[in-house]
Amino acid sequence: MLSVNAWDEDPDVLKQFAENHKLKQKILLFGEKTGDAYGIIGVPTVLWINREGTVVDAEIDFKGRESLDRKTQSLLSSSR
Repeated sequence: MLSVNAWDEDPDVLKQFAENHKLKQKILLFGEKTGDAYGIIGVPTVLWINREGTVVDAEIDFKGRESLDRKTQSLLSSSR
């Protein structure tokens, strides 16, 4: 899992956010171009992208780590 910061916030702000929400994935900085490439219209947006680079699911809003884990496991299970 990888996160992209679309607003290019200060790295210390992002670090605190990740710690507060117990996120363990890497957070990329300078993500405005990535948001443009994937047509992000709301922030935060969560995209699940397969190995071929195809978006397989998306959600607008951050519902917490547990929700991300459940959705990811569901998608992994359905792709087998």
